[in-house]
Amino acid sequence: MIHRIRGRLNRYWERHKHQRGVKKVKQHSTLIQWQAPIKGEGSVLCLVKDGMEHLDSFVKHYQGLGFRHFVFLDNGSSDKTIDYLKSIECTVYKCRLNYEKYIYAMKQFMVHSLGENHWSLYVDVDELWLYPGMKTLSLKDFLEYLDHHSFNACQGHMLDMFGETISFNNQPLNEVSLQQAYPYFTLRGLIQSPLQRYFIQSDGKRFQYHGGVNKHFFDLDKIYLSKIPLIKWNRKMIVHESSHISKYIQLADVSCALLHYKFTNTFFQKAQKIVNEKRDAWAVEYYGQILDALDNKNTSLVDESTCRFESAQQLIQLGFIDVSSAFLSFESQMNIND
Repeated sequence: MIHRIRGRLNRYWERHKHQRGVKKVKQHSTLIQWQAPIKGEGSVLCLVKDGMEHLDSFVKHYQGLGFRHFVFLDNGSSDKTIDYLKSIECTVYKCRLNYEKYIYAMKQFMVHSLGENHWSLYVDVDELWLYPGMKTLSLKDFLEYLDHHSFNACQGHMLDMFGETISFNNQPLNEVSLQQAYPYFTLRGLIQSPLQRYFIQSDGKRFQYHGGVNKHFFDLDKIYLSKIPLIKWNRKMIVHESSHISKYIQLADVSCALLHYKFTNTFFQKAQKIVNEKRDAWAVEYYGQILDALDNKNTSLVDESTCRFESAQQLIQLGFIDVSSAFLSFESQMNIND
């Protein structure tokens, strides 16, 4: 009895802290532009600062998947991010609260702004999400599968993408897409471990990755690569408590991929800026270690382990993401119906 009461009390205080952070962000946010959520469809959410390098590829990718509703929260851009966002159909907020202190509250605010029982996909501006079966299943089909099985969250594993070298040239992509400029990945250095439960219900087959490119090229093995970006929020949940964890969710029996475009032509400029500004203590240490390892030289990241990205199906075949037998049956049935 005491254990149960203590558990309920802890959950109450968790929710109280969660709601207090969302309220703080709401009070300090300015609505710049509004696009109403579309009933029965998912929304893409993104916290962004100086995102022009990625925004065009980002928006086109998600529109190509079938998303029609976007919510951006700008955290103090000094480039043309706001101008770009005002030129497209989307919701735009501005909030200048401290990034390191309020990063998760800002993400939570965007989720809450959509209301309950609405699918939201939170992704960073340098992440392109892919779901299994996307060549034959529409986004609507995929979400219907999750709904039919009473799942309200789906895991995503980050896959760092890169070009032939990490360059110091700081040249923009112009008309070249991220996918064309940085087509390579490696599964070397990936370390798999059991998913910590955190009050997460799942099929027992879920796991998390860390390491990857960070381990293979830079000997950094404590970089976690698994997130829970796709969520259908309800008031029992604690969403985006960290970059990798949401609580009190029913996790799907499939996983998705997040193609991560961090190692771009502007990587060194951004890394040096983060180190100099000391905006985020974790990021300062992380980027500082990579800068020390590369020592201002163009560095090749292509070796015998490198693969050229082709499709989400390729990632299933390589074992990077996974699907259940129930999902395969659903996909097969949908293909027959078509």
